[in-house]
Amino acid sequence: MAQKTKSAPQRNMLILGAVVIIAVAVAVVLVLLSSQTSLSEGTFDYSQIPQGRRDDGGFVLGDPAAPITIIAFEDFLCSHCQRYKSTVDQLITQYVAKGMARFEYRFTPVVDPAYSRLSAQLAECADTLRPGAFWTAHDRLYELASARRFNDNSARSFADVMNMSYADLLECARDATQVDIDTQYATQLEVQGTPTVFFQLGNGMPQLTPFSNQPTVEQLGALIEQFN
Repeated sequence: MAQKTKSAPQRNMLILGAVVIIAVAVAVVLVLLSSQTSLSEGTFDYSQIPQGRRDDGGFVLGDPAAPITIIAFEDFLCSHCQRYKSTVDQLITQYVAKGMARFEYRFTPVVDPAYSRLSAQLAECADTLRPGAFWTAHDRLYELASARRFNDNSARSFADVMNMSYADLLECARDATQVDIDTQYATQLEVQGTPTVFFQLGNGMPQLTPFSNQPTVEQLGALIEQFN
């Protein structure tokens, strides 16, 4: 007895269903790969933005001629700072990269006496060992601290993602003191917690923004545009 074959419309429906399933699977894979790439490669090509350090060593990003500097006192281990990073990313994209403002990061260890300090030292040492690496290190440390509790293995993980020598980073960290300078600066400005955001016009005295300690990018943008 001959087998009954599927009709042409049935075959077409099966083919169409298979194509849809494959397309959905490919889309899911692409989304996953995209999310992994964004985590490992960072948001910005910092090499295209001027980088520098203040006279006291503070790390600053952006055109030195920009009329206003946004100063953030933060701790990589601070959950509020981790959430605030998305605002900082928007600030850099919309204003710092365009030369309208500078962004200054100040280490303010408040979460853990040992690990908050160590994370700051690792960021400083990344730049010491590879000049220009600070802002990439800044992003990687936030990613590490956001993904898991910062512990003794985190320094090794940081070395791995930065493709740097773990031993060299630890040796450098013993003498990395920018965190102490920044902490004294925070005390001088009466910083009470992290993140706390100030602004500075030219070389004037830093002032708290007229908003909350964690202003939105819209609020910061309105402030920046006043002086551009």
